[in-house]
Amino acid sequence: MIRSFKKYLLLIILILACSGGENSPTDSGNDNGGVNANLYEFPNAVNYGLSNQVEVVTWNVRNFPQDSTSDDYVKALLEKWNADIYLLQEIDDSNGKPAIESIVNSMPNYSYVFDEKSQSLGFALIYRNDYVTYISKNELWQDESNSSGDCNGDYLNCKLYMFAGRPPMETYLSWTDGTKTINLYTINVHYKALGDGVYQPNDLQHEATRRHNSSLLLTDYLLSNRANDNVILAGDFNNIGAQNITNPALSPFTDEDNFDSASSFKLTDLNILLGPESGWSWQGWGSSYSESHFDHIIINQPLFTFDATSTVEVINLPNQVGISTGNLRNKVSDHQPVMYRFYP
Repeated sequence: MIRSFKKYLLLIILILACSGGENSPTDSGNDNGGVNANLYEFPNAVNYGLSNQVEVVTWNVRNFPQDSTSDDYVKALLEKWNADIYLLQEIDDSNGKPAIESIVNSMPNYSYVFDEKSQSLGFALIYRNDYVTYISKNELWQDESNSSGDCNGDYLNCKLYMFAGRPPMETYLSWTDGTKTINLYTINVHYKALGDGVYQPNDLQHEATRRHNSSLLLTDYLLSNRANDNVILAGDFNNIGAQNITNPALSPFTDEDNFDSASSFKLTDLNILLGPESGWSWQGWGSSYSESHFDHIIINQPLFTFDATSTVEVINLPNQVGISTGNLRNKVSDHQPVMYRFYP
């Protein structure tokens, strides 16, 4: 009887010792359903990296890092996806250096470039250093006015204000797999948010007008300075309103009936924009705004040659990460990445 009681007591002690005071990585309290031994393993995440193709991913990582676990989530996903080029938006820089720097330093296959102007909502280029060589950086219109008071009825007087104080970050890169080589300019953007989708040309403070003028500035810059170069323009265009080619944030790149510039560019994710809401990059998790496709990758005419062999997709975060949309929004991002792949 005493021996049986001792065995029973020992069993209770073992159970209590294993339970602990916090959720373990396999605990449903961590929202992974108790499936993974490692919370950041993500067995459903896809390795997109191929040695003979260029993979470009744009992703707004929402005030990174917004949670103590954001570093682990984002690092694990970037490494698992294994893309050549990541163009990220909303990188916090309020403490004097980009918040994402420490995780990229712990990613042995990757290097980085950060912007210097946007600060709390900054840009990051993260690239595979075995395929990509960084050459130079240019923050467009960084010295222009960021004050609406300087506009005086003309957006050309307040260019940086049109971009909400976030100058587009242009980087010059060279990609090679050892056999093929291609030089690329990437431009990372984050347009003005909020408002509606109604263009009001006489109101330069109106959000939709600022987004439209940002596209006018970029199309003019690219046609004047990069017409013969390979350019990938990507980021969060915040094209609130009708999700079509006449949306003022996109129309200078997409609406050939009304803008001559549009014939020189291609919205690679046009089929996603015109497709079902369930496939859009921004699903409105926990927001009063409805679903929209805000995140885009645009190429210029010199890259049209390679577009026939390309693919583009929204990376489905709920499926690949395996946590609730509420936790995705608060720990990772409320935007889903968009990836463009092509064979040079």
